Amino acid sequence: MRRVFLVAPNIGLSYGGGGGVKVALYMAQTLLKTDAKVHLIALKGWPIEKLNGTHGTTLRKFFKEGKLILNYMLGSGSSPRIPFPIAIKLVSMHVEHLIKEFGPDLVIFHDDIPKLNYEKALKLTSNFILYSHFPYAARICFNVVDAVEVGLEKYRGLKTRLYYQALKKVMYTDTIPREVKLVANSTVTKIFMEMMWRNSVNVLYPPLTFQPKAADKPKDNIVVLVGGQPNKRVGDAVKALAKIKNTTNKIPRLYVIAHSFVPWYRMYLTSLARKLGVEQYVYFLEMLPAEGLMNIYSSSNLILSTARFEPFGMSIIEGMAFGNIPIVYKGELSGPWMDIIEEGRYGLGFKTLDELAETMYGVMIFDKKEFEEWRNKVVNRASLFSLQNFEDNFINMIKM
Repeated sequence: MRRVFLVAPNIGLSYGGGGGVKVALYMAQTLLKTDAKVHLIALKGWPIEKLNGTHGTTLRKFFKEGKLILNYMLGSGSSPRIPFPIAIKLVSMHVEHLIKEFGPDLVIFHDDIPKLNYEKALKLTSNFILYSHFPYAARICFNVVDAVEVGLEKYRGLKTRLYYQALKKVMYTDTIPREVKLVANSTVTKIFMEMMWRNSVNVLYPPLTFQPKAADKPKDNIVVLVGGQPNKRVGDAVKALAKIKNTTNKIPRLYVIAHSFVPWYRMYLTSLARKLGVEQYVYFLEMLPAEGLMNIYSSSNLILSTARFEPFGMSIIEGMAFGNIPIVYKGELSGPWMDIIEEGRYGLGFKTLDELAETMYGVMIFDKKEFEEWRNKVVNRASLFSLQNFEDNFINMIKM
């Protein structure tokens, strides 16, 4: 029986919520179905029941059989409240100890790799894969700062420079061990990884992890946007809603959904909606169960991505699977634009706030035939990101 280590996203920080964790867990589930023994490695993490309930996995059976092992260095719980550079150092120590103890056949890191003693590690295993949702190394070396609408001062300045310098000491930036096979979640991530490490990078798209059910109620005038951080630029959607309000009485409701909101950012959005007179049309939903999210997808018309920098954008595919027409930012650093809707072939794009408002309103006034044509198109497109395709491609990837 092969033994595989799956180091958690964010360089091993935590197995909790978020899209990166979902991908890692479905990697684990795929491996377990091939009769591998899988270790989930992190500083902290949620228990199996909570991971299953949040991400829709079916890992309990394997856990009870002893095929899935939780190696949480600091036990169960949410992400540890310690400085990230220190957390990465702890992860490297933890991984080195576990490699020495178990001698795994394969180690899969997520996002970046902490600096390890690879000479010792290679005596026990020679198979390493880095699957990156977007490397911190690229942020450090290329000074990639997300285009936020507010609070940029929180992400720049001396504090950030010192933070990056500390990260360089505990993770690989401009070089990486030659034994590591590189895999990206999207074209955007692939481009940066190849610039960083001057080596070929394969792409493995994240999976659509549920089977959409037929809507039991008619579609409503609802726009969905998933994300509660400033880089998601939710405020742009609120501002576009206000522009629509100034031109028509047919105003859509905006559902903003997040696992958790940055508290000060949510206060900003609430204040913005009130200031623009659209607070009655904006709903903030936090910690929504998977079933609740699918109910919203099944009753909405539009799935929206306003982020300027988005390596992939899983929520766009999820919405499309339920027949939601996607509207995304069109740019070279927008994964939804590049990979999912193929630059307008399977969805709509915008550059400015006026264009966003006009595009949203344009979809709202589609006639029945236009809606059906678009819905068929986006549902078929979403099916290409199925879990089965992900599993097949993942198995091929680990055979590279």
